[in-house]
Amino acid sequence: MPDVLASIALISTLLVAWWLTGRALRSKDDLTPQIARRWTANVRNGLVLVAIVGLLMIWAPQLRTFALSVTAVAVAIVIATKELILCLSGSAFRTFTRAYTIGDLIEIGEHRGEVVDISLLSTRIRAVDARTGSIRASRQSVMIPHSLLFSQPARVLSKAGSTAEHAFTLTFETGFDLFSRHGELEEAAAAAMTEAGFAPTTGDQSRPRIAFMTSDIGRIRLEVSVGAAPGDAGAIENAITTAIGSFVYSKG
Repeated sequence: MPDVLASIALISTLLVAWWLTGRALRSKDDLTPQIARRWTANVRNGLVLVAIVGLLMIWAPQLRTFALSVTAVAVAIVIATKELILCLSGSAFRTFTRAYTIGDLIEIGEHRGEVVDISLLSTRIRAVDARTGSIRASRQSVMIPHSLLFSQPARVLSKAGSTAEHAFTLTFETGFDLFSRHGELEEAAAAAMTEAGFAPTTGDQSRPRIAFMTSDIGRIRLEVSVGAAPGDAGAIENAITTAIGSFVYSKG
């Protein structure tokens, strides 16, 4: 109550001062209209400044308490919505940097797959096999919150409409000399792709490539890599595996 009365008294005093000043300026005949307006504006601005400073001084304790309350509420809101804020910030980051779009094959942290949907808070991907090098699409979908873009590296393995490298291994135990038939194995793999409707292009990464390795117990291991889209990788892998397996066992 004392603060209210003090505020009323201050404003009343300033209004009276404004009225007296205006009356005094109007009573001076030697003042030009331009000078009178200038003095009127200066006095008005000065009185407004005095009113603001005076009201701040009168209400300072209450304003300090209110500011502390507002700060506490703001901090509580930020803590409660931290993940939401990070997701929205991550969405803005993805949009401005054009990091990836629907159809891209991406890897964020331990999650890898084809982007099928992007919302304000998350990205949904169709997950691929957990095998190293595999991009074979699975039936699982994973929701990745955009907050992970600030804590995990994001990689674009291939852009929408292009192919990415799909790798898998085949292990054989046979007395047949596979090492001398490297070219035939690659031709068999390419022919299998063509028969399956995925004809590779010469010199393109979609053409299958085979590298020889051995397992810990001396078996022959073929490391097969081929360019494929995530949705086609499974069919291509099955076609190549069948062709190479038939070739090896027909010779052995």
